[in-house]
Amino acid sequence: MAKRKYLLGFSPTRVREPITYRMVKEFDLMLNILRAEVSERGGRLLIEIEGKPSKITSGVKYLQDKGVDVKELNEYVSKDEERCTHCGMCVSICPADAFEMDRKTFKVEFNSKKCIACGLCLDACPPNAMKLRIW
Repeated sequence: MAKRKYLLGFSPTRVREPITYRMVKEFDLMLNILRAEVSERGGRLLIEIEGKPSKITSGVKYLQDKGVDVKELNEYVSKDEERCTHCGMCVSICPADAFEMDRKTFKVEFNSKKCIACGLCLDACPPNAMKLRIW
């Protein structure tokens, strides 16, 4: 089973359709919603899709055929090392354990592969060293 993360963009008319539900059912995929934003102007959905690679590819094509803007994501949050003071606020707030304090150097290490792009570290970071690259 493979896992891939995507940012989906929906037009105002597409927001009202069960497009992702149908994709999950039709292509036998599991979907985890990591972040969602919906308004009268449309919507954005950050998701993780799990399934057979060929089924994920078919599911993504289905979304695109339905008019959904699909972007595969490999990196969501970035850390500006020059701004970071290694205070550890991000370590205490991150639900995915993407941050770790190195006990020898007392520097905060960031593992972007664990990041779920929830945005909590952005709000918690006093020097604004964390940047969300997709939202």
